Amino acid sequence: MNWDKILAKLVDRLPSQDHKNDKKVVRKARHRYERPSKLHADIAQKRARVHEHHHFESLKIMYSKFVSDVLQLHNYYRARHSASPLTISQRLNYIAQKYAEHLAATSKFEHSGNRFGNESLGENLYMQWISHGKVPVSAKEATKHWYDEIELYDFKRPYYSEDTGHFTQMIWKSTERMGVGFALSADEREVYIVANYYPAGNIINPGYFEKNVLPAKH
Repeated sequence: MNWDKILAKLVDRLPSQDHKNDKKVVRKARHRYERPSKLHADIAQKRARVHEHHHFESLKIMYSKFVSDVLQLHNYYRARHSASPLTISQRLNYIAQKYAEHLAATSKFEHSGNRFGNESLGENLYMQWISHGKVPVSAKEATKHWYDEIELYDFKRPYYSEDTGHFTQMIWKSTERMGVGFALSADEREVYIVANYYPAGNIINPGYFEKNVLPAKH
């Protein structure tokens, strides 16, 4: 038996087998690379959607609590002045929220002139700004700021004044419904709060303030 010839044949076969095997490995490796990439992209997209969903749900919970707190505080103050409790109107919520978003986007602080059908709405605005960090959103701070104008109101001479208009609208006896909105500026250093009221208060016709802005019960 010619061992040299047999060995030469074996050596001749080795490169082709290695090349063939390398080709398979490369091909499989390419597939292994592509599949995880697509999988990772799908996972990233799903995580982004979950994060967005959780963020949206968190905002919904925050907004719902904020509206509830504002309403509760209004009705607490109104009860002190013999005014019946307000109820929330989803339509007024929508109007107030849209205007709060407008104020936050433009950094303006001015009344809207919004209407409820053909009728004017009462409107209280509140804005807070901080120099750094994220501004807090506080129903208590806003409503207390409005109500504290009572210190400037003379119940012996009922009248309208820009210095007390937030307070008088809050406790206006004939008002029945309200809507609330809030929005943060892009840098989250400003918060704008809007409360709309129907029927509107602060009517300056004779006798209206006497009937609708009553002294606090002791």
